[in-house]
Order: sequence, then C-alpha cells, then structure tokens
Amino acid sequence: MKRVFRSTSFLALTSMLTGLSLAGCSPLGPSAVPSDLPSAALTIENFSGSLVVNGSSFYSFTVTEGGLTYVSLVSLKEAGADSEAQVTIGLGAPRGTGCLTTNTLSVGATGQLQLSGVTNPGVHCAVVSDLGTLTADATFSINIVHPK
Repeated sequence: MKRVFRSTSFLALTSMLTGLSLAGCSPLGPSAVPSDLPSAALTIENFSGSLVVNGSSFYSFTVTEGGLTYVSLVSLKEAGADSEAQVTIGLGAPRGTGCLTTNTLSVGATGQLQLSGVTNPGVHCAVVSDLGTLTADATFSINIVHPK
C-alpha cells in the first residue's frame, strides 16, 4: 500500500508540474521535472528581494519532513533590466542576521532547478549573494522547493 501511495503522489506531482509548465506558469521555471524529485508532498516558496552590489539577501523557511530541497534563481534584474550576471545561491541554516551556507553554486537566472541539498526537519535558509559580478543594485526572485 505504501508503494502505491508514493507512486500516486509522484504521478500527481508530475502531472501538476507538467500542467503548470504547459500553461506557461510553472513555479519551477522553464525546466523539465527531474526524475529525482521526492515523492513526498512538496512546498514551493517564492522569495523576491533586492541585492546591492557585493551584498547578499536570505530567506528562512521551515521543513517538517526531511528530504531534498531545490533552489532556483528565477529572475535577476539590474537597474530594472534583465541581467545575465552570475550570482551565488546557497542553502544553509540561519545564524544571527545571516545564512551559514552548507551548499552554494554560482548561477544565472535560468529558472531551472539549479541547487539541491538534503534538509532535515528544522529551520533552513536560502541566500543570494553578489561576489562582484553586478554592476548595479539588482532585484531577484528565487523558488525554493522542499518537503513539507
């Protein structure tokens, strides 16, 4: 019975994401659904913010069931225009007024699933940082897909 439930959950998730993609409003951006998405129920959170040159911004979220968490940079705009700059995204745990990352990756705004890491139940964070590639202050949007 457990196997049937997981297969049904995975099929429902795949159908939902495929349907949203076909409708042009995928919460994960333009990427295809990877085969290694967990079969458990997922939460999709969007975080939009501003990023100053050489600065960083982070968002905290809570995971109640352990599993894989995915982060994607959906958009990056410098001075209001789409930017092709590479910034760093990361996963970690909040520490004071920052995010202590355990996994980072330099990316452009493709909207595809870009960074993944295992998250245990608890509070985690996703961070966006400029390491000197921005020429002007920017705005961004990231998606975080994690187990409930």
